Amino acid sequence: MCGSHSALGLEEAERDLWPQVRDRLRRPRHLMGLMRGVLAEDVEVAAVVAITPQGVVRPVALLATPFLADEVELVDGGENENGNRNENGNGLRPGRIGDYDVEVLLGQAGDRGGPRPLAILVNPWMFEHLALYARKLWSRR
Repeated sequence: MCGSHSALGLEEAERDLWPQVRDRLRRPRHLMGLMRGVLAEDVEVAAVVAITPQGVVRPVALLATPFLADEVELVDGGENENGNRNENGNGLRPGRIGDYDVEVLLGQAGDRGGPRPLAILVNPWMFEHLALYARKLWSRR
């Protein structure tokens, strides 16, 4: 631990989310990790990654830090046959961040009463920007 923040610069609340997000997004035979990433305009994010035994790292999701969670607009998924909100059976629900469609991993209800975003699954746009950031870091070495 590094004081009130982890080495990734996450606050206590985000570090508390990590075990739940890790377990729900776990990939068989992969090591799960959390890495720092940057999206457009220097927005720092905590990227949930899956690492193969060969060392290939693939981003899976972005941890829904307060900054990202405030940007997420959940799209009404309708109701299933039990009268519950449709969350694809695995806690995923469609959403939007600005003009981009995303899938959101939901947790228990938050302070506002609605479901709380835990993570945003990586889509092609996010993958591209995270990869561009990684290339910039490697080219500086």
